[in-house]
Amino acid sequence: MQINRDYVSDNNTYDANNPQYIVVHNTDNFHAGADASAHARAQCNGNFDGMSAHYYVDDGDTVYQAAPHSRGCWHVGVNYGGRLFGTVNNKNSIGVEMCVQAGYDFNRAFANTVEFVRQLMAETRIPADRVLQHYDVCAKNCPSQIRAKGMWEELKRQIQSGGSAGEDTVGYTKIMGKAAANLEQMKAYIKSKNEVVAQSVLNMLPLYLSEGEAESVRGDIAFAQSCLETGNFSFPGSAVTLEQNNFCGMGVTDNGMKGNSFDTVQLGIRAQIQHLKAYAGTDGLVNENIDPRFRYVVRGSAPYVEWLGIQENPQGKGWAAGAGYGGKILTILKNITGDSGEGSIEDGGNQPIKPLSGYAKVFYKGRDGLNVRKAPCMGDNVDQVIFDGIYTVVGISADGNWYKLKSGLYLTTGKEYVQFMEKLQAASSYMVKVSIPDLNIRKGPGMDYARTGEFTGIGVFTIVEETQGVGASKWGLLKSYQKKRDGWISLDYATRV
Repeated sequence: MQINRDYVSDNNTYDANNPQYIVVHNTDNFHAGADASAHARAQCNGNFDGMSAHYYVDDGDTVYQAAPHSRGCWHVGVNYGGRLFGTVNNKNSIGVEMCVQAGYDFNRAFANTVEFVRQLMAETRIPADRVLQHYDVCAKNCPSQIRAKGMWEELKRQIQSGGSAGEDTVGYTKIMGKAAANLEQMKAYIKSKNEVVAQSVLNMLPLYLSEGEAESVRGDIAFAQSCLETGNFSFPGSAVTLEQNNFCGMGVTDNGMKGNSFDTVQLGIRAQIQHLKAYAGTDGLVNENIDPRFRYVVRGSAPYVEWLGIQENPQGKGWAAGAGYGGKILTILKNITGDSGEGSIEDGGNQPIKPLSGYAKVFYKGRDGLNVRKAPCMGDNVDQVIFDGIYTVVGISADGNWYKLKSGLYLTTGKEYVQFMEKLQAASSYMVKVSIPDLNIRKGPGMDYARTGEFTGIGVFTIVEETQGVGASKWGLLKSYQKKRDGWISLDYATRV
């Protein structure tokens, strides 16, 4: 890609850098006009406090360089529990920021980032295994937009292959073959993600392996797909239900479509296996065809998990339209097999969790934020960092040191950081003015929550609660959604009145 060097300067940099790693970020600046040139210019003019990067990439045709490789930038300096912190630092890495300004084209920006990182690898001779996400180094949820769409593994695969998925498939995951995960790993995974998983679900897990083996399809891939489609068999907002024996969203082609139903669990899983086989190759079925949508598939159009998403498929075919669909399945699969590359749970991570209903109000005042972890122990990986807000509590660890949140994550019970409340205290509401017609309302406080499909429109609205979340400096809960707490807007696009 073309590189503009008009804004290269030493502002906010260290005096020495020996690049051995490339670290990818998202700017998380969603304001209009916050593109690559704007960020590079702001850094050059000294407008950034405590942060900088070598390059800025957006959805345009030009990459903007803001610092020379010989200078270290301030981009991986704060540790939230990252597994590579210290190994990777500001004096042995190159920081690449993908811009996410208002109205940007994610797919174009992502493709540009892939292309530029490959270009940078060729120039610096930094290998693909040393291209990292900010999360790998510091455990910060960054690059937040790439991670939210499940596209980090896709980026890694594309830079390793030297081209897009359609040009080279080295390192891709074949759907056909023998399962890598065993039954015990599958059971352990679903129990860890869904503490109230039905016994009937546990009883069906062997069918993924046996039905997959019959058709030479990896049953563990089918199980990972089911976990994605059903929300780990809790079916939150799913278009299908447990009673349908449809665990892959088969037949759900439009919003409101209920999807196919099958007489037994075995037949439902068999149909899913057969549908995967239709995408994966051209061999005939061993068992009688019970997949009602088998005939609609272009046979062999998605032999790899990475190609199950229409947006990543070189033929524009695939199982699902959402971006990063295959990457999300692979992320689950790696967690099932224990090959997530994100560390392991130390002693205390598997302790019992007692039921507890209430709310945790965070009032942490430190600049580094309060860590929210994936398991109830200090040794486990940090999922996100928070500074304030109110979070729903559903349990407490046996040692009394961790609240289990509704999200499945864990927060310290330390009274110097967190106040527990059995009931929500009356919030101090206020009014905000929204001046854009298409401000999305989301089901939770962050870009990583689904859209409700509704917009605020232009007008004045009442905010009853605010908190932090991905993609904005603050998120506000609309009064009209207060009962279910499922209507949040970015306060970056609202003005208090």
